[in-house]
Amino acid sequence: MSTASELRRQVGRELEAQRELAGIKVTDKEAAAIVGSTRTLKRLEAGVKVRVTFVVIGRLAEHYGAPRQTRFELERIWRFVDDEIWAQPSHAIENSGWDAYVEFERLAVGIDKFETMFVPGPLQTEDYVRRVFERGDAAPDRIPVLINNRLARQAELMNRLDSIRLRFLVTEAVLRSGCDAGQLNHMIQLDEHPNVTVRFLPELHGPYRNLAVPFSVLSFRNSEDPSIVYLESPYEHRFYENSDAVGKYSQVLEGGFSAAKSVKEFKR
Repeated sequence: MSTASELRRQVGRELEAQRELAGIKVTDKEAAAIVGSTRTLKRLEAGVKVRVTFVVIGRLAEHYGAPRQTRFELERIWRFVDDEIWAQPSHAIENSGWDAYVEFERLAVGIDKFETMFVPGPLQTEDYVRRVFERGDAAPDRIPVLINNRLARQAELMNRLDSIRLRFLVTEAVLRSGCDAGQLNHMIQLDEHPNVTVRFLPELHGPYRNLAVPFSVLSFRNSEDPSIVYLESPYEHRFYENSDAVGKYSQVLEGGFSAAKSVKEFKR
């Protein structure tokens, strides 16, 4: 399944969630009239390609009573469902509350993540999470919510460890920058799970070719189709589906893992 299909699935899943939240059945006549038919509505929610415009997506979300910013973001995202490269601005995620990456993460069967300065989110302890948000740009009253959301997302991912492969590659700088004994031990414990790998790149052997920017590669159920490359910056979240980009980042990642050491070998 390509990224374009996955993106359609994400929009469909969000529309389905908004419909259910409103207590509206999939056989609703008004919803069917907006998209053309009940069959089209079911196909839309399933992520199957349908001939509807972004305006229709907005009208449907409005019918379900979705918040204005969520309607706007779904409309905007729908314009990219057939593109191989697209981005979601950080402010759009904050305003709408709909993060495409989080939705992709829920469908992935494999996640490979490279980090240069921070402990990867799924590996962070609660203390580390708190420090990250307290030293960020979040308003103080938002921090408890952000922490709870991060921990809930972690729990959801860890509950799937028997059916997902997680690999984390970090620089040694990550382990020396706010990574206390509790955080390090937590990473070592997770590394013991057969489906989790945590490796670090020793500073002594660097610099490492093309490993300068954090990124993730997500794999989905159909291994014959390309995965997604994901890059996050303070301004936007960018996604690549084209095979050249996926192949390049995968090659870079494998080269990094071949030069890395187990987190168990790290010495302060």
